[in-house]
Amino acid sequence: MEVLVTTAIMSVATLVIVGATIQIYSGTKQIEQTSVARDQMDTSFRRLDRELRYATFVNPPKMVGTRWYIEFALPATAPGVVPCRQLKIENGTLSMADWVRTSSTTPTVGPANTIATGVVLYNNIDPFQVYAPGDTPYASASAGTTGVGGGFSNMYQMVRFRFQVKDGTVTMPFDSVFTSQNIGAEEVKTAPDGASDCKLGRPTK
Repeated sequence: MEVLVTTAIMSVATLVIVGATIQIYSGTKQIEQTSVARDQMDTSFRRLDRELRYATFVNPPKMVGTRWYIEFALPATAPGVVPCRQLKIENGTLSMADWVRTSSTTPTVGPANTIATGVVLYNNIDPFQVYAPGDTPYASASAGTTGVGGGFSNMYQMVRFRFQVKDGTVTMPFDSVFTSQNIGAEEVKTAPDGASDCKLGRPTK
């Protein structure tokens, strides 16, 4: 009887210890995954903010096959010489490639550099959206929504990114708007020479 009682007590103690160990491990893993997801988001924000604020033209985003694309131009380094950037979401990876548009060369997009991994669409919403100067993107915003108002109208072109970053069991939303300070209403009508050609680096299928 003593052996049986001791065995039963040891079994219960073992179950408690194993359960606690699993819970601790699970909590630690979740914290690690959350940290990775946050790092992905922070990297995405800093990189996109640094690039898009100086854009002189933004092409309308488009889905090609299963990939999402959006291209934008940076200020020309010489007449007709325009640095182009191409953002792409493919197989859970957000990447950015670059190439230089000139009047004498065929567009050849450079190798893509990864910005974030574990990227998934948010409720099947388009991940890229462009707001022209004068748009009212928050016209339908609910009263009391932080940082926006139904009457807000932007002075410059803005690009909104909406997706999720997933790592393991942790999924975090990414929803940020970046303002292109070189693109006002007049700049939309008269794009710099060659700036709109950045879309030529986008595949057709």
